[in-house]
Amino acid sequence: MPDPGQEETVRIVAMDKSFHVDCYRCEDCKCQLSSEVEGRGCYPLDDHILCKNCNAKRIQALTTKMATDL
Repeated sequence: MPDPGQEETVRIVAMDKSFHVDCYRCEDCKCQLSSEVEGRGCYPLDDHILCKNCNAKRIQALTTKMATDL
Protein backbone atom coordinates (compact mmCIF):
# COMPACT_ATOMS: atom_id res chain seq x y z
CA MET A 1 0.00 0.00 0.00
CA PRO A 2 1.27 3.49 -0.76
CA ASP A 3 2.06 5.85 2.11
CA PRO A 4 -0.71 8.37 2.91
CA GLY A 5 -0.83 11.06 0.23
CA GLN A 6 1.11 8.94 -2.27
CA GLU A 7 -0.24 7.21 -5.33
CA GLU A 8 2.63 4.77 -5.80
CA THR A 9 4.89 2.69 -3.62
CA VAL A 10 8.23 0.97 -4.03
CA ARG A 11 8.37 -2.75 -3.49
CA ILE A 12 11.25 -5.16 -3.30
CA VAL A 13 10.91 -8.63 -4.74
CA ALA A 14 13.07 -11.34 -3.19
CA MET A 15 12.57 -15.10 -3.20
CA ASP A 16 9.27 -14.71 -5.08
CA LYS A 17 7.85 -12.47 -2.32
CA SER A 18 7.11 -8.74 -2.38
CA PHE A 19 8.28 -6.51 0.47
CA HIS A 20 7.61 -2.90 1.40
CA VAL A 21 10.99 -1.14 1.72
CA ASP A 22 10.58 -0.77 5.50
CA CYS A 23 9.65 -4.46 5.87
CA TYR A 24 12.62 -5.83 3.91
CA ARG A 25 14.61 -6.87 6.99
CA CYS A 26 16.78 -9.73 8.19
CA GLU A 27 14.60 -12.32 9.92
CA ASP A 28 17.12 -12.75 12.75
CA CYS A 29 18.56 -9.34 13.67
CA LYS A 30 15.84 -7.21 12.01
CA CYS A 31 18.34 -4.89 10.28
CA GLN A 32 16.98 -3.28 7.14
CA LEU A 33 18.40 -4.95 4.05
CA SER A 34 19.84 -2.92 1.19
CA SER A 35 21.96 -3.73 -1.83
CA GLU A 36 23.68 -0.38 -1.35
CA VAL A 37 25.24 -1.15 2.06
CA GLU A 38 28.09 -3.68 2.35
CA GLY A 39 26.93 -6.82 4.17
CA ARG A 40 23.31 -5.67 4.25
CA GLY A 41 22.22 -7.36 1.05
CA CYS A 42 19.93 -10.37 1.08
CA TYR A 43 21.71 -13.66 1.81
CA PRO A 44 18.86 -16.20 1.75
CA LEU A 45 19.22 -19.59 3.41
CA ASP A 46 16.52 -22.29 3.46
CA ASP A 47 13.78 -19.80 2.47
CA HIS A 48 14.84 -17.32 5.17
CA ILE A 49 15.83 -13.76 4.32
CA LEU A 50 19.01 -12.91 6.18
CA CYS A 51 21.81 -10.35 6.24
CA LYS A 52 25.36 -11.54 5.63
CA ASN A 53 26.25 -11.87 9.34
CA CYS A 54 23.11 -13.81 10.27
CA ASN A 55 23.52 -16.07 7.25
CA ALA A 56 27.08 -16.88 8.39
CA LYS A 57 25.87 -17.55 11.95
CA ARG A 58 23.18 -19.96 10.73
CA ILE A 59 25.64 -21.79 8.47
CA GLN A 60 28.08 -22.06 11.39
CA ALA A 61 25.33 -23.44 13.63
CA LEU A 62 24.29 -25.98 10.97
CA THR A 63 27.91 -27.02 10.43
CA THR A 64 28.47 -27.44 14.17
CA LYS A 65 25.27 -29.46 14.53
CA MET A 66 26.25 -31.74 11.63
CA ALA A 67 29.70 -32.30 13.16
CA THR A 68 28.25 -33.23 16.57
CA ASP A 69 25.67 -35.55 14.98
CA LEU A 70 28.41 -37.71 13.44
